[in-house]
Amino acid sequence: MTCGDSRFRQPEPLDPEFVPLVTGRLTGSAAARYEGYMIFKRPAAWLWLFLIFTAIGIFFTFHTYLGDMDHSSLIFRHHLLDEMTGAWSAMALVPLMVVLARRFPFKQGAIVKTLLVNVAAMIVYTFAHTTIESVLRFALEPLLGVHETYTEIFSFAQEAAGDVVYYALIMTSIYLLLRFMATRDIETKLAQAQLENLRLQLQPHFLFNTLNAISSVMYEDVGKADRMLAQVSDYMRLVLASGGAQEISLDEELKMERMYVDIMKTRLERSLSLDVRVADDVHDAMVPFMLLQPLLENSIRHGMGSARTAIELGIDVSRSNGSAVIRVTDNGLGFDATAPRGIGLSNIVARLQHLYGSDATFDIEARDGGGTLATLRLPLQGTHA
Repeated sequence: MTCGDSRFRQPEPLDPEFVPLVTGRLTGSAAARYEGYMIFKRPAAWLWLFLIFTAIGIFFTFHTYLGDMDHSSLIFRHHLLDEMTGAWSAMALVPLMVVLARRFPFKQGAIVKTLLVNVAAMIVYTFAHTTIESVLRFALEPLLGVHETYTEIFSFAQEAAGDVVYYALIMTSIYLLLRFMATRDIETKLAQAQLENLRLQLQPHFLFNTLNAISSVMYEDVGKADRMLAQVSDYMRLVLASGGAQEISLDEELKMERMYVDIMKTRLERSLSLDVRVADDVHDAMVPFMLLQPLLENSIRHGMGSARTAIELGIDVSRSNGSAVIRVTDNGLGFDATAPRGIGLSNIVARLQHLYGSDATFDIEARDGGGTLATLRLPLQGTHA
C-alpha cells in the first residue's frame, strides 16, 4: 500500500499557540517569592493596617489616661492626641519597613550587615516618626482643643527611647510575618508541583494504553486504526487546551470522557456503551482534570475480560450534603479487592488528597448484581456550593 492511499487521514497542523506544561506559577523567579503578600497598594491591606494601629492607639490612650491623676476631658483629649498621632505616624512608615525587611533579610552570612542596616534605619525611623507625628498633632490640635508648645511637638529626644522599642517590635513582627509567608509560599509551590506531576502522569499513561490499543487493530483494520488516531489527536488537543488547569467544570470533564469512550468504541465497535446522567444543580461543579478517565479505562480493560463481548458503562452525578457525588459503574467482571492499585487509581487518590484533603473521598467496590462501582465525593465549589 502506498503512502498516498486515500484511506489514510492527512495530519492536521498543530495549534500554533504554545501551551506550557508547567505553568509560570511554578517557574517564576524566587525574587517574586513575596509577590502578592502585603502589597500596600491594595485598599484592604491599608484598611487592616489602619484598624490595627488605631486599636493600638486607643489602647494606649486609655492606658495613659487612667494612669493620670487628672481625669478631666482636656487631659483625655491630650492623651488621645498623643497616642493616636503616634500610632498613625508609625503606621505610615510600615510599608517602608517592609521594603527594608525584604531588601535586607536575616540570612546566613549577612546577619551583621542586616543588624547594622537596622540600627541606621532605627535612627531614621525616629526622626521620620517624630516629624510625621508632630505634623499630625499640629493639624489636629484645633479639632481637639489641645494646645501644645513647639518644643512638645518636635520632641525628638523624648520620643527616641520609645521609638527604639517600637521599631524593634514592628520590625521583628514584619520579619516573622515575611518568614511565615515565605514558608507557606514554598509549601504551596511544593503542593502545586506535586499536583502538576500527578496531572502530567496521566497523559503518558493514557497515551501508552491508547496507542497500544491502536496497535492491536493496525494490521487487522487500517481504516479503524486511522480513525482512532484522529480521535486521539482531537482528544489531546482538548487536553492541551486546558492550559494546565488542575480543575475544570463537570461538563468539560464529561465532554472529554465521552471522547475517550468514542475512541474505545471505535476499537470495540458496538460492544461498548456509556450512559451519563447529571442532576441539574451540579453541571457547573468543579472536578479534577481527567478524573474519570482512569475509572472508565479500568472498567474497559478489566471489566471486559476474554469471555465478554460487550460492556455497559455509566456515570451518575448528583448532589448530597454540599458534595458532588459521582458514581462510575460497569456491568463487567467485577472488582478484585485483592489486586494492587495501578497508576490510574493511585493517581486519583493522591490528587483528591492534595486538592481537597479529608473533604473528598474515593471508594471502589464490587457492584450488587455484578460489575464495579466507584464512588467519588467532592466538595461543591462556586455557585452551587
